[in-house]
Order: sequence, then structure tokens, then C-alpha cells
Amino acid sequence: MKITPTTHTVGQFFHNPTEQFFIPAYQRRYAWRDSQLDALFNDINHLKDGDTHLLGTLVLLADIHTPDINRLEVVDGQQRITTLCLLLKILRDNFVEKKEYTDKVMEINKYLSCEMGDKKERKLVLGDLDAEDYEKIMDNKIGVELENERLKGALDFFNERVKALGKDMPNFYRKLTNQAELIRLDIGQAKDAYKLFETINNRGLRLSAADIVKNFLLGHASLLGDDTLKEVKGEWRQLVLELDKLGYSDMDRFFRQYLMGKIRLKVPKSRLVEEFKNYYYLNVQEAQQLSDYQARIGLIGKKGGRRRQETSEAEEYDENDTEDIAKFNLETYQQKKLGIKSFATELKKHGKIYHLLIKAGHENPKVARRLVALRKIEALPAYTFLVNLMWRGVDEKELIKVLDLIECFLLRRQVCEYRTSELDDIFPRLCALSQKDTKDIVNRVKEELMEDYPRDDEFLEKFPYSNYRGAEERAKYLLSRIELHLQGDSEEVDIRGGREVQLEHIIPQTISGKKAREEEGGDWLKYLGGERIGKDKVRELHRKYLNRIGNLTILAEKPNIQASNNPFRAKVNEYKKSVFQLNKDLVDNYRKFKFHEVDKRSDWLAKYAVKIWRF
Repeated sequence: MKITPTTHTVGQFFHNPTEQFFIPAYQRRYAWRDSQLDALFNDINHLKDGDTHLLGTLVLLADIHTPDINRLEVVDGQQRITTLCLLLKILRDNFVEKKEYTDKVMEINKYLSCEMGDKKERKLVLGDLDAEDYEKIMDNKIGVELENERLKGALDFFNERVKALGKDMPNFYRKLTNQAELIRLDIGQAKDAYKLFETINNRGLRLSAADIVKNFLLGHASLLGDDTLKEVKGEWRQLVLELDKLGYSDMDRFFRQYLMGKIRLKVPKSRLVEEFKNYYYLNVQEAQQLSDYQARIGLIGKKGGRRRQETSEAEEYDENDTEDIAKFNLETYQQKKLGIKSFATELKKHGKIYHLLIKAGHENPKVARRLVALRKIEALPAYTFLVNLMWRGVDEKELIKVLDLIECFLLRRQVCEYRTSELDDIFPRLCALSQKDTKDIVNRVKEELMEDYPRDDEFLEKFPYSNYRGAEERAKYLLSRIELHLQGDSEEVDIRGGREVQLEHIIPQTISGKKAREEEGGDWLKYLGGERIGKDKVRELHRKYLNRIGNLTILAEKPNIQASNNPFRAKVNEYKKSVFQLNKDLVDNYRKFKFHEVDKRSDWLAKYAVKIWRF
């Protein structure tokens, strides 16, 4: 491996007019937050004369040198390079405003561009995901909404800090360009660049697991030739595009659920990279060509006891998290071998299904409606199984029935307060049901879930006391389904006539103070028994009952606002305007509404819930 390490000041790094830095599309989007921006800015600003500050190491993959503009691919360091370009742009713009720093404006313009003869281009070119936003920024079109809010956030952060420098701005610029340094590692071959990247980041302290997986996959592809690397890069790019539509900067969640679906065991976050590599070595044909193949296979074949010790203090869950690792056996991991190109294609397809599930974008409206429901009840652990099932192919009618089973299963467990960590045991286990075929999948899923399914009596007992603080979307969905049931349970009502609703607290969130007494009789503290049992006791009961299901209903947005904090009799006037059966019941059957009525209504709703969410 030929490595040419060079220490450059920031000014020297950007000085060469024939070099262009390219961030490929397979890299993650710009993601620095205020904490990283603040650290960089302060490190530079606090430098004393004669001191230097190392900003970090950059790994650049260099093409063959040509007499034209030479493009270098940024393998590691894309966040730093992008941040420095944004900071230089803000400094230039502020120098322009001062009208007395023409020399510095010209110098920064050279830093931010490259040229050869009549050809002039940007010094930095971003991949597909951020390219358009970066161009808007550099063309001073930042008034236009940017897709990546982190880029806009960095601009705003630096602009505020640079303006605050006042007369010290030229001194800060001098420190940035002459005292801040970068170690530049120029690599001639892709395979060496990816290997170096992994060596630099071998502890995974700074990078996400997805970054390390990406480097591992592309590094292996680079050993197999340019054509293979190009294809695998293309598939990875498509995967990133699919997952980025979700708005996540972190792909780890997808990879963890993908892997659990494959090996049908829980994978703790801290073991994700190692377990992915284990799966890869056993299931990718070309993995046999890797130098550490035999050593890795030997380790994979060992019992799980040693691996239990490695992870016992690092897991996000409790001591049971390591049980699945201990259950490891070779047959679980080793499946049908694929070529590396097919493996990358399979990853991309799983990512597309994952995106479809999260966004509930299925073309079948009945499937889409159920996916929306899963999103509202926070059913993320179920996607481990659903991605696997949909990738293998399942009839849509069967899929709808499976989605209904999962919704029922999860809602009952949530109400009954079962441990959520157990779901990462349950749903990977379900993936074994579709491993060979999806025949009779509904009955098999139902049978498998019954073991961990809360009984009717338990659900009825717990339902009235379930608290929906912080789970407003789930409460709205639950009440909407009960409302649909009261209207006759016609799917067409839900699909064609769905509307945005607001969650309404019947006993309001505020029961004391001026706001609660604006209307005659609006003193809820007194109404709820403050003079009889004491105000402190009422406040205690209010906290207990406020977010129970019996104290919640759904309204259109406008009535909800008007009804807020009014006395109950005034709220009834708003409920009369509602077309919902839930509110008609409030009007017809309640002359008052206190804590006892919350209990009564909770029990009433529970009787419908147990009928709706039942296997």
C-alpha cells in the first residue's frame, strides 16, 4: 500500500487550482450539528499566535494525474471538507459586505474553485443527495428552501459566529487558513483507500455501523476489479437514496433489522458490525478470497460463551440481550450463497421495501391504510419480519391479514405494558416462517404470536388504565378505530373519508389559573372537588386521570381549539357539532364529567377495544 501523508494548512489544502474534491453519492449526507460546528469554530478562534491545530485526517483516492482538472474522491473526511467550504463561503460573504477586504475575497474565491485554462469548476462537488443544495448555497440562493436542513443550519451557525467577530474577523481568517492543519493521505488504488479507512476507524467510535459496513463492502468490491466496484457502488448509492427519503441520517436501524431478519436472532447494536461480517463471510461467494476468511470462519464456529463476555457490559438492553448470541449456530447464519453483486442488489431491494413500510406508500390502499396504522402505534420492531416477508413475496390478501394480526398483537402488548425489548426476539423468530415459502402464512403467524399474546381478560383489565402521555398518535388512532367500529366498520369510510383529527382532553390539561376560569363555571379545580377533598388531592388525581383513554376524544381542529379549557357544559356545545359517535355518547350520556366518569367511559371503550383488536 503506497501512502503519501502530507500535512497542509487549510490554505495550502485548497490552494492547488487543478484539484477538485468529489464526495460520491454512496457517502452519507452532510450531518454536522451545532456541537461539532461549535467545537471547530472555537478551536480555531482560540488559537494563539504560533500555535497550530490539527483538524483531522483526510483519505483521498486519486485518479491518474492528467493535464486537466484532477478529481480526487473523498473516502474519509467529507464532513470536514464540506464544513470548511461552508465556513470559507460565509467569511467571503462577510468580507464582501465590509468592502475593504477585496484581496481576501479574491483569495477565498480561488480556494472555492478549481480551473485549468478556460475551464472553471467548484473546488468541492457533492454527491447526488446534497449536490443541488450545495449549488444553491454557493450561488447565494439560500433563500430557497434546502432539502438538507443541516447544511442550512451550518450556514446560519457560522454566519452568526462570524458576524460576532466584528473587527477580529480578518484575524480569525488568518488562523483558519494558516494555523489550522489537515493530514492528507493520498491513495492510488481503491482497495488501499478502503482498507486504510477501516484501519483509521477500526474502533467505530466516530462512525456509525452503516459507515463501517459500507466501507467493508466497497473495500471488498474494490479487490475484485473496477467493474465490480462500480456495480456495487451503484447499488449502494440506490440504497442510500431509498433510505434517505425517510429523513434518517442513520442507516444503522435498517441494517440491524435486515440482519435480524436474515439470521432470525436478536442483534444488539454494539454487535451489529461483527454479526453483519459473520453473515457476509458465510453467504457471499467471493468472501473466500479475503485474506482473513479462514480465521473469521474459525471464530464464527465457536460456541457463544466467549462472545457473551465480550458484550455483557456494552448492550443497550438488559442481561437477556446476550442470550441470542449464545444460541448461535452455523446453520442459522449460513444460507444460500450469493455473488457480491447479487448481495448488494438484495440489500438495495430490502431498503426499498423498508422505505415503503415506513412511508406507508403501498399502491394497494387497504395495505397502505394498515401500514399507516402500524406507524401510528409505533410498530417499528415488526418491520424486521415484514421486510423479510414482503421481499420473499406474499399475496396481498394474505399480507393484509398478517398486518391486522401484527397490529392487534402490538396494541394489546402496549396496553398491557409488556416489555418492548422482547419484540426483538419475537419478530426475527417469525422470519423463519417465510424462509422457505409463504403458504398458509397467516395461520402460522397467528399460531406463533399466540404464545406472547395478552388474553382478553388481561386486556380488559389494563385498557382503562393505559396512559397515553407522549403517545398521542396512538391514542388518536385507537379512538378513530373505535369510532369507525361504532359507525359500522366500513373500510370505505376510513379510506375515502379519513380526516385529520385532534386529540381532545375532556377534563382539560389546565385546571387552575386564569385560563381555566375565563368562562362562568370554568374553575375546573373547584368543579373537580377542590373544596371538598383539597386542591392538592385534585391536582394529584388530575395527573393520574388526564391521559387515560376515558378522558380523551377526537374532534376536528377548530372545535378542539374552541372547547379547550371550557367548563364541561360549554364543551358539550362543541361536542354537539361533531359527527363522531364518540362525542354523541358524551352529549347523550354525561351531564357532568369528573374522575368517576373517566373510569366509567374507559370501561365502556374497553368493551369495544377487546372486540376490535382480537385474533
